[in-house]
Amino acid sequence: MKVSRATRAQLAREASRIRADQQRHGAPVPAITDQITRTLPITPLEAWRLAYGWSRRHVVEAVGEIYRSDRLAPPGLTTAMLCRWEHGHARPGPEYVYALARVYGIPPTQLGFPLPTGSPGWYGHPIPQPRQEPHMPPEYPELTAVADSIALHGHDARGDLAEQALEFYTQRYSDFPPRVLAAEVARCRSLLMTHTGPDTRRVLGWMSALLGNLAHHTADPAGALIHLGTAARVGEQIGDPHLNSWALGAQSMVTMARSRPIEALELADRAAHHANTPLRAAQITAWCRLRPLAALGDTAALAAHTARARQDMDRAEDEPGRFGFDRAEFELHLAEALLGQDPVRAAQHAHTSASLKRSGSPGWAAAVTVHARAQASQRQAEDAVALGESVLDTVPPGSLRATTHQRLRSLLGDLGGHPGGGTLAERVSLLA
Repeated sequence: MKVSRATRAQLAREASRIRADQQRHGAPVPAITDQITRTLPITPLEAWRLAYGWSRRHVVEAVGEIYRSDRLAPPGLTTAMLCRWEHGHARPGPEYVYALARVYGIPPTQLGFPLPTGSPGWYGHPIPQPRQEPHMPPEYPELTAVADSIALHGHDARGDLAEQALEFYTQRYSDFPPRVLAAEVARCRSLLMTHTGPDTRRVLGWMSALLGNLAHHTADPAGALIHLGTAARVGEQIGDPHLNSWALGAQSMVTMARSRPIEALELADRAAHHANTPLRAAQITAWCRLRPLAALGDTAALAAHTARARQDMDRAEDEPGRFGFDRAEFELHLAEALLGQDPVRAAQHAHTSASLKRSGSPGWAAAVTVHARAQASQRQAEDAVALGESVLDTVPPGSLRATTHQRLRSLLGDLGGHPGGGTLAERVSLLA
């Protein structure tokens, strides 16, 4: 997957921004590296360098110093070689992996390259080991086991194994806190980035789409647009209209969340061009057209697109998973589009959406919060507060998506300082 220089430069700037932001909060380099790989489509090898803020020249010189300190002749490493390794176009030999691990002060396994079993280390030196900590089992073992299995297979990881990993992430998307899932998807994608077959490229494209959606759900719009832009390009390159349409549609939603309805509608037009089934057409209309049209006050176009989306939805069958679409999500988007014009109907659609979702799930939380906003718009403040608090009572804070955080904050604005909203406001303030 070829990435342009302009995109590479943008990724480097985003990594620099992440590093500066994390340093302000006192984060150590490993935490900065984890944040970079979770947020951006960057290999672990490149992420460690960017987390330190080093140039490739600095790393090349540091590797040379490692060799000289062990009384060995400096290798022929160049910045061009390091660049190819960082971008997944080539793979360093074990000796270079060990040397780079010593430069960064980490175990070589954290650089994202499988190593030969039973290797004695770098020129007979022991492999650097991480500081021993008390053993703590993973909080979500079924989730971490997926990327662990990919890592165990190494270069032998086949396309079907990558497909199974993607299937797990898409079907279980709502079962894990967004930040936890994002870290695991990013880890799995890094392990697969050295595979260049068309099937693996498709999986990498969809994993980038997942990371874009997760970034949207963790209040990182810049990261979301980078990941989704990557996914859309992959979809176009490999001829996957579903990936292309889905990624462009998600970009439209992120853009609308930044209050840019005109740009959101332009992306909707591009996404609709690739929406080649009734379900996907209904999805793109609900995702990308209804709220921008409502924000622009174009009631005629809103009514026309709502009617068309209903027709498409009635002709389709629900498709489970993060990359599918269902009646519950459709009703949610109808509700949000109608909040400012017809709060009674908005409340009905939100109630329907919540009734179709499992209590406590992210979709349920979103629908109940929109229902609360519709109640507040009808001056039913006590009912609105009760619904808002039911979300906070049911869903753990770490599992609440940033999009629901924003809906709750909007609910407080809808309540207009109503006395009954004081406790709710305090609880919402603790979510940040």
